[in-house]
Amino acid sequence: SQNMEEESSSAAENCADTDTPSSLFFTTTDLISKMNRSIQEATGAAGELPGGGGFELQRKLPDGSYRRADESETAAANFQAKMKQAAEMTASLEPGERIEWAGWQRKQGNDLFARGEYREAMDVYLTCLVAMDQKTKKNEIADSDGSGDDGANSTEQQLAGDDMTARIEKEIKLPVLLNLALSAMKLGLLSKADQFCTFAIETDSGRRSVKAHFRRGRVRMLMGHYVTAELDLEKADELNAAKFAEGGERGADEEAANERDTIARERRKLSRLVGQASRNQKTQKRAMERLFQSPADAGGGDLAIATEGLYHEKKTPPIQHALIEKYDESRQQLSCWQWYLHMVGRCAQKILDIIGEDEEDDSEVEIPVDRDLLNALMDEKKNS
Repeated sequence: SQNMEEESSSAAENCADTDTPSSLFFTTTDLISKMNRSIQEATGAAGELPGGGGFELQRKLPDGSYRRADESETAAANFQAKMKQAAEMTASLEPGERIEWAGWQRKQGNDLFARGEYREAMDVYLTCLVAMDQKTKKNEIADSDGSGDDGANSTEQQLAGDDMTARIEKEIKLPVLLNLALSAMKLGLLSKADQFCTFAIETDSGRRSVKAHFRRGRVRMLMGHYVTAELDLEKADELNAAKFAEGGERGADEEAANERDTIARERRKLSRLVGQASRNQKTQKRAMERLFQSPADAGGGDLAIATEGLYHEKKTPPIQHALIEKYDESRQQLSCWQWYLHMVGRCAQKILDIIGEDEEDDSEVEIPVDRDLLNALMDEKKNS
């Protein structure tokens, strides 16, 4: 395998030429469609039934009323029908026959995965797990191997049961759980993908599986759980190194080398993501400090300028500000009588401008100034 993520696709290509039925299960949607077709054939109607008749899946509401089931509710009903039929199909099968049935189902799921029908592939994969129900497996194996009256037969039956358990985990349960995780990743269901990988790692075969730890590490990296992702990828690297050290056939060595390169590439990608996340965290921390820090606490410099606030205050131009201060200061020093005379002079000048008695150039109008008043103000300012 050139890539650890192509397991389902390559397996699907191998079974693409197999002559298999389009669907092994008869879902709720199939039942409703068949009933509507029967009504159409009986009435001779083409297309939709007259008057909008026919059957449809509905959901009962708490108030007792009904509404048409939406797409997700229809999918849930179809899934329940598949699981029930899978349990009924495999109830009477021997353990070996169940493994064969589940293996054939897994190929059908791989075929759906290769066509991009990830949700349908997940339904088929889950039927494999239903067939591999572990509750009565060992008892069934013991019953199929013999009566088990003496101690020797009991020991042999126990060993046979353990061997069958290991075979089921290696051939069916582990690869199916990993395919479920990969399908969930394709659908963006990262939390479910993480759960499937965890279930796979909890099996005896999964604890030593490079793919199980690698896939969970990749899922957690996509979820942003970089610490646990690094642990999983490191574990996958350790298992791969142990596999490579054991040696074996040439094909196994090549597979281990490919896995090692894939793991190293993902670890480099994870290292870049961790570095970028660290830089983003520092940037956000500095931004928050600038947002909540007051200018008095900034300590001057560039930081003081940056922490003046989110919105800069509108400042008065320096010249205009000085004129206003000078005007306010002179106004506060004038007495009421002086202020009255000043206002009378301004009003008189305005009247002269209106009646046209001012024969001077209008481009520059000089307001007459009371020199005595100005001298008095200057003397009073010097004395103060």
